[in-house]
Amino acid sequence: MNSPSEKILILTSNSTGNNIFCTPAIRFLKKHLPQARIDVVALNKLCAEVFDGNPSIGEVFVLDSSRAFDKLAKGYDRVICLNANAKKKLGDAQTQMTTIGNLSGNSHHAEQLLQFMGGLLQREVADEDRLYFIHSTPDLATALLKDAVIASDNLLITIHLGCGTTKLHGWKFFYSKRADDKKLWPVDEYIKLSKALMAANPKVRIIITGTRNESFLARQFEHEVPGTINLVGKTSVADLHSLMQRVDLFIAHDCGVFHVAAASDVSIVGLFGPTNHVLTGPYPVRPQHTLIKKTEMAEITVPEVVDAAFALIVAYPRNVPTV
Repeated sequence: MNSPSEKILILTSNSTGNNIFCTPAIRFLKKHLPQARIDVVALNKLCAEVFDGNPSIGEVFVLDSSRAFDKLAKGYDRVICLNANAKKKLGDAQTQMTTIGNLSGNSHHAEQLLQFMGGLLQREVADEDRLYFIHSTPDLATALLKDAVIASDNLLITIHLGCGTTKLHGWKFFYSKRADDKKLWPVDEYIKLSKALMAANPKVRIIITGTRNESFLARQFEHEVPGTINLVGKTSVADLHSLMQRVDLFIAHDCGVFHVAAASDVSIVGLFGPTNHVLTGPYPVRPQHTLIKKTEMAEITVPEVVDAAFALIVAYPRNVPTV
């Protein structure tokens, strides 16, 4: 780096999860260059929500054209790209930038970004640096759940039904190509899981999350699972982060909301098939994180998820107040 007070522009991505992975590196940069002005470019509005309220960041820009990016970048002393695919998506951008190379499969995506930033700054990464940052307040969860009738002894379990592709393309993808998705656990399995959890403990209440494009999944789920608290299409990234502070458990496959949950202290059951859990699992790994890893998502069974869920609820009870 040239000057502790320089203006630095960070190029991130068009993915919520990938942008969450960037937050430890950005925090590390601000920690070691506290006088620097650090602004961020994200490639769409939804994934830019990750950076709202981040004290390490001055301004967040949403751009998806090389011309707009090049024009903006002229006002900065240094440009750093934390996502190689984002650089490709900008196509013919002429801005010179320092770009992270190809990721390995041997350590977490966020860790590799953090070590990349450590190398640029010539500073060692400490354990305290290995944390995501998402800004939220408890009031957000209170507002989300204000219309739900929740008893003080209910066990609140949040499930995320969709994935990055259903978020973008909705039912058209789901009904034509869902078998091609290596991350997705079928909604039918989540329905069976929820019924099994409620049968094992009648105090369980299920909360489902997703985007508006995933409302078709929510309708099917809500029809099959009585008492569902349906928050699909009603949450921002900050809302989701706040919600995670209020629930007993989060269950999902590898998706952006999974990483929002990992930015909180909530217990997590993660469902992984052939994708690399080392690269995109929870970060940092905590005792209240359980991963069920199989060769294919179809090999994951409802009983083993139920067992993992109740083991975490017993080991890491949460005192969730009545809404």
